[in-house]
Amino acid sequence: MTMPFSIQNLLPGKLNAGINLFHGVSGCQADLLEEFISSQVAAIRTIHNRSLPSGFTCSRQLYKSFRIDPTKHRPSSEALWRRLRDKNDFPAVNPLVDLTNFLSLKFQICFGLYDLERVHGPAVITLGNENDQYQGIRKESLNFNGKIVLRDAQGAFGNPSADSLRASVNTSSREVMQVLFFHPDDSLQKAILAETLAVFRQFFTMTESRSFFI
Repeated sequence: MTMPFSIQNLLPGKLNAGINLFHGVSGCQADLLEEFISSQVAAIRTIHNRSLPSGFTCSRQLYKSFRIDPTKHRPSSEALWRRLRDKNDFPAVNPLVDLTNFLSLKFQICFGLYDLERVHGPAVITLGNENDQYQGIRKESLNFNGKIVLRDAQGAFGNPSADSLRASVNTSSREVMQVLFFHPDDSLQKAILAETLAVFRQFFTMTESRSFFI
């Protein structure tokens, strides 16, 4: 059953958000997905062995436009790449998260992934205030004052650098939202959003899926 859901971007002109909604997720071609991610990640590591790929420029510009230092509060995509470069480690969590992480690494932009059954009421993307904090995934409490956040009726639940434990996706998640955080000048954003939707449709069984920009 498709869940009613709404999300609004309160930062127009400074941030574009691509949204993928996956409804009724019921299965995954897990073996094929694992093989696909493994081969693709190995290729990425070979191509970008040491130097920071130029694609991260847009994510860094997005952070700088909000006066956020991307070397101190790193975009999640860049943190993934550094983990792969320095430790030859790509995290395996669950299929939905793993494919999202791979796409973030490939396209060098930040992704958020949220279980919509854990999001309460309409959501907005906005600038955080002193009350916007949450427990991160495998992290202590994080504060997002002055930083980009997703917020629902219960408070902040997402950010381009670290998502919340509260809205995190697990193997039982059936209603899922994926958020792609773009700098408005990113010329590839439409193509990237379309490809992410296509790749998820390739590996996951779901009753409905759609994408749009806000």
